[in-house]
Amino acid sequence: MTIAQTIAQQLGRACLGLLGAHTLVDLNDGLLFHIQGSEKVDAIQIILHPSDTYIMTFWKIETETRKLTAEIPFTTMTWRKVQTIDQVYWDDLHHLIEEETGLYTRF
Repeated sequence: MTIAQTIAQQLGRACLGLLGAHTLVDLNDGLLFHIQGSEKVDAIQIILHPSDTYIMTFWKIETETRKLTAEIPFTTMTWRKVQTIDQVYWDDLHHLIEEETGLYTRF
């Protein structure tokens, strides 16, 4: 099992579903996924630290669509770091996600 799979399992299907999680990315040392429904956060990155704790980073993604030419639109994306939290134990993941996003992670 990869680190990303372990993190996803620790969060659980209900959590990922309640967050509207999509585009889950295996980062080799962690997991990055996008969420829906939060005004403050669009993506969450969870990285395993050598101390066997996690580093969580919450991102807000701002997009702007422009036209390169009359026919070819393109989108620029700016990732703004909302918060980084170090030394997170696995059993604190839900609480911190709820606190930062304003969304529930459990029924």
